[in-house]
Amino acid sequence: MGKMNVRTKMRNIEFIRIFFAISIVYFHLLHSFMIPFTEETAAYQELALQSRYAKYIVECFFIMSGYFLYRSVLADPGQKTLDFVMKKWIRLWPVLAVSTILSVVFLDVSLQEGFLNLFFLQSTGLTTAWTGLNWYISAFFFAEIFYFMMYKAMKNSAAMKFLICLIVYFGYTLNLVYTEGGFARKVIYGVFSLAMARAVAGVGLGYLLGNFYDALTEKWKTQYADRFKVNIVTILVTVTEIGSFSFLLLDFFAGKRAGKNQFVVVLLFSAFFFCMLTEKGLFSKMIGRLLICKLGKYAYSIYAMQEIAFYILEKTFWKNTEFLKIHVAASLMISMAFAAVTGAVVYHLIEKPASELGKKLL
Repeated sequence: MGKMNVRTKMRNIEFIRIFFAISIVYFHLLHSFMIPFTEETAAYQELALQSRYAKYIVECFFIMSGYFLYRSVLADPGQKTLDFVMKKWIRLWPVLAVSTILSVVFLDVSLQEGFLNLFFLQSTGLTTAWTGLNWYISAFFFAEIFYFMMYKAMKNSAAMKFLICLIVYFGYTLNLVYTEGGFARKVIYGVFSLAMARAVAGVGLGYLLGNFYDALTEKWKTQYADRFKVNIVTILVTVTEIGSFSFLLLDFFAGKRAGKNQFVVVLLFSAFFFCMLTEKGLFSKMIGRLLICKLGKYAYSIYAMQEIAFYILEKTFWKNTEFLKIHVAASLMISMAFAAVTGAVVYHLIEKPASELGKKLL
């Protein structure tokens, strides 16, 4: 199989990335970092309760990553494993290193834990420390390498897809059964990292979605293109994407109405993301025109640097407790905006230059 063309960045997907990245910041503000400075103000307590399931946005990021992994391996099937690992290392490590070093210097992170984090070992089960916000990066790094090596060995065969189905099933089941409907990061039974189980399940599901999307697209071209009118397809896709996205928002930000079994997030986002890939729905086209889509490139740096941004806010803005108590909406908006700006600055100073240097070296 020769190289296939890699699609340029899809603006609607970039919208999802930046929207979810800011939503994760919002969740962490209300559930860990900002709350101690609000003197248990009722408004913050209510918002925290409503957004208690927003932490499962991480599952959506895993699924998206799996889809783009599928695209990348098909684009360059002859790529060597070492080259793939180096590309991922260059893509993720510089920002992680900056965040880790600052965490060791300014936060309560031990030098030993920081050293292990630099090798993407947090949340893998190989380190006793699984707390902290950047656990996602380590799990994502090894999950991507795992599936790339599987592809090199099995070449996207039927056996590989069947094996991925099993991994996805057991990865999600392990989390859902242990947490009674949720997802966690702990190491259980002395050997199973729930964080890694989430990563391999989500990335694997995204990889399978890529396969399914290509198969369905090919079948559509050969069998169904003349049977259905374009406007009917547009209506069906639009209704599905609006419906799935609306229920996701209810789950993430109206938690009182959400059910206990959060596997629904996986199902809803898979349907929503699949619709986004078609780019046939009116909702997809609408959000693709928004200027905020240009900020999607900052999503990784915003996620990785949010804890450092929170530390700065603790020493400055959040000391004004009275302002936080009176102006709830403004305080949250300012805090989220500061985290976003911190991520954008690190993107331009660290992530982008490192990526460009890496391309030259490789």
